[in-house]
Amino acid sequence: MKNGDLIHMPGQTLLPGEEVPQVGIVIDTKPRHLHDKRVGIMWLDNWGQVDWEPKDWLEVISAAVPVEA
Repeated sequence: MKNGDLIHMPGQTLLPGEEVPQVGIVIDTKPRHLHDKRVGIMWLDNWGQVDWEPKDWLEVISAAVPVEA
């Protein structure tokens, strides 16, 4: 998992009115402290806020591809 990857959370419980699982973009993978196993995710419906989610709960659905300048 790396910055720019498109992810989702398998097994997510959908709230009333939701038809599809949420999708997010990995923003930060650097640990914030020694035992940190969370990554910063910007969910597409979260108004630009970054949530720190457990890495083990997430699955990459589309890997970011580096672009040469």
